[in-house]
Amino acid sequence: MNSTRMRLSAGPDIRQYLLGWIGRAIQAIALAGLLAFGAYIVLRAAGATPGNFEQWRALVDGLPMQSAQVWVANLGIGLHFAMGTILVLAWPILLSSRIRARHRAVHRWTGRVYATAGVLAGVGGLSFILTHGAYTRAASIAFAAWGAVMMLCAIMAFVHARAKRFDRHRAWAIRLFAMVLGSWVFDLEIRAWKDLTGGLGMGAGNTSGPFDYAIIYLFFVPNLLVAECFIRNLHKRVALPRHLAWPAVAGFAMAGGLFAYAVVTVTATPSGKYGKHLLQAFGGG
Repeated sequence: MNSTRMRLSAGPDIRQYLLGWIGRAIQAIALAGLLAFGAYIVLRAAGATPGNFEQWRALVDGLPMQSAQVWVANLGIGLHFAMGTILVLAWPILLSSRIRARHRAVHRWTGRVYATAGVLAGVGGLSFILTHGAYTRAASIAFAAWGAVMMLCAIMAFVHARAKRFDRHRAWAIRLFAMVLGSWVFDLEIRAWKDLTGGLGMGAGNTSGPFDYAIIYLFFVPNLLVAECFIRNLHKRVALPRHLAWPAVAGFAMAGGLFAYAVVTVTATPSGKYGKHLLQAFGGG
């Protein structure tokens, strides 16, 4: 009887341990992937990734501009990339509880730079969309909405920090980070979908399929929903019902495996969007 009770009581501990281990593994993969993404953004902002956004490369190379509209598009996308570099690489400083507790000035000034970069990245992206447009009108609308939400999050995070409403400041900072993840998630989702479904629902050439219309919102709306769930349960201990524990472990493990696959294929393979540039830049291909 006692051994039966011990086995029953050990069950939830094993499931909790597995969930914690999977969570830590996903965090490590995300950290590595975001650092690689940051390196790719640096290369892209410097015009070192051939074939990507010739509009920005024209400005970097000092090529003649045909009109003021073209000049604004060049400057806008360049500003978007430059500020994106800050947004992708500076987040560990802001999210570090140790820096926040022991080095308040570092956290405060990094936050100001980060919020400013969020606004300017949005301004740059929107100016490019208004003067040049994304690859389709539907994409232009979705990307404009994403940029506007990112700008709102940056402004509200700064406003609440200045007013010393730190709970609200932290909530808006979490939303901002969720929006910053969008461009990275966009590339991961497209690669994973192509590989696992063979491009189901994706248009060929200049046509758009159902997935093409879905992805222009799936790369940032779910992020915002997850951020909202995290914010609302920040100070709560969420306990799964016992009958859902093992399904949660299985689902979390599958999601983590898919996430790891997408990060590796996009970042560390010659066919990956980042990998083909990173491997060449760092002597791996």
